[in-house]
Amino acid sequence: MDTTLFNLLLSLITVVIAIGGGYLISFLKHKIGSENLSSYYKMAKQVVMAIEQGNPQLTGVDKKDLALKKLVQLSNNKLSQEQAAILIEAAIYDIKKLLSSN
Repeated sequence: MDTTLFNLLLSLITVVIAIGGGYLISFLKHKIGSENLSSYYKMAKQVVMAIEQGNPQLTGVDKKDLALKKLVQLSNNKLSQEQAAILIEAAIYDIKKLLSSN
C-alpha cells in the first residue's frame, strides 16, 4: 500500500511540475519575448553550471543568490529578480534531470 501511495504522489507531483513549468515558460515568453527567452535560459544554465563548479563550498541558497546577481548583471538589468529566479530554477531542474538520467 505504501509503494502504491508513493507512486501515486510521485506521479501527481510530476504532472503538477510539468503543467506549472508550461505555464511559467508561456508567461516568460510573453513577458520577455521568445527570442530573448532562449538566450537568457542558455545564459542561466551556463551561470548555474559555472557557479556549481567554481564554488563547491557555498550552500544552495548562497549559490542561488550569486546566480541571481550574475544573471541580472549579464542581462544588463533587462531581467527582474523574479524572472532571473524562474530561469535559474528551470536551469537547475534541467541540469538535475540530465544528471539523473546519466
